[in-house]
Amino acid sequence: MFLLKRNIIFIFVLVLAGLFPSCKQERSVSGYYPVDSLLEEQIQLLTNTPISLQKEAWINSGHQDTLIASLDSATWYNELDMFNEIDWINRPINQGSYTVLDKQKDPYSNLIIREYRANKPMAIRYLKLYYQDTPVKLRKLESLYEMESALLSSKRKLTMEFTDLYNKNILSSYSVEGEQKLVVGDSVHYLIKGKVQFN
Repeated sequence: MFLLKRNIIFIFVLVLAGLFPSCKQERSVSGYYPVDSLLEEQIQLLTNTPISLQKEAWINSGHQDTLIASLDSATWYNELDMFNEIDWINRPINQGSYTVLDKQKDPYSNLIIREYRANKPMAIRYLKLYYQDTPVKLRKLESLYEMESALLSSKRKLTMEFTDLYNKNILSSYSVEGEQKLVVGDSVHYLIKGKVQFN
């Protein structure tokens, strides 16, 4: 049953991915934040660093725990693929659709927040960057995706956390939490968490 529900979610993800044409084909030099470049940089760093990945997934009441010891670039591309959808904000058609709020203090830490918030209903509702002193010292990235269509409604929060390793920001954990509901059918709630273990 758990595998069946996981396959249903995978199908949903594929359907949604088809709704987002490749951002790289329509990138604008004046985009908001280079999410695609961040992911490329992280995949390079993670591939060349001796690490393993502790991964957990919950779908409704089902739970699965996995340890991945061998991670090449293809594995990381697959693991972080869903974060590529955030780069949708950089499509030229979306220029002017987000308000940039910078130097906000995070009430729960000593970090500073730069937020890109949609001015109107958009698939990517917001992108928040939590940084220490300067945006170069990125410590956390958070984004909210929401979409409704005639077939389904979908909502998910995507989070990446970073640590300083040898004077470089490197991914330390990530999570994707969301809910999907077909027009006819029950809601599916899921949470995927990955924690990088440095060897």
